[in-house]
Amino acid sequence: MSELSEAEHLEHRGYQIRLTHAGLEWVAAVALPKQRPTLIMAPDRGAAVAKAHQWVDIQLTSQKKSV
Repeated sequence: MSELSEAEHLEHRGYQIRLTHAGLEWVAAVALPKQRPTLIMAPDRGAAVAKAHQWVDIQLTSQKKSV
């Protein structure tokens, strides 16, 4: 089975998170719909999800401050 077919899709506060296992690390591709994703790498799935959620929260906080 290819890594792409094993990708797990999550959502956090409107952002899409696609998790895949790549070699020794997990990769989270995080983006709003129809935007280019930010890639986040972590040693395990839980850390990748936590980092992705933290990144989304920082983006939303930053957007609120600029408005």
